[in-house]
Amino acid sequence: MPDERATRLAENEARFREINDRVERDLERLQYSPDELLPFVCECAQRTCSATIELSRNDYERVRGDSTLFAVAPGHEITDIEDVLERHERYFLIRKHPETWEIVKASDPRR
Repeated sequence: MPDERATRLAENEARFREINDRVERDLERLQYSPDELLPFVCECAQRTCSATIELSRNDYERVRGDSTLFAVAPGHEITDIEDVLERHERYFLIRKHPETWEIVKASDPRR
């Protein structure tokens, strides 16, 4: 069972993921290459974060293929609640710790 802080931070990240899903749906109407870099909001746990990250649609779909993964701006990872799986120049791919998986899976609009 996650503690209150881990729960709150997981919920924050899930909200940013919902915003990015809406952004992606809006971008689908435009013509762009699957490898073209597009602006997405950082999906970190910092509620007041206003950073944007650039991902291709292919990158974004790879992240969204697993409810426990999030794309965050470099330096926005919180290592006591998530692990950095990949470090890219534009973003880090992070995975939530298992105690919050139930929360992030339940809040995934694609599930």
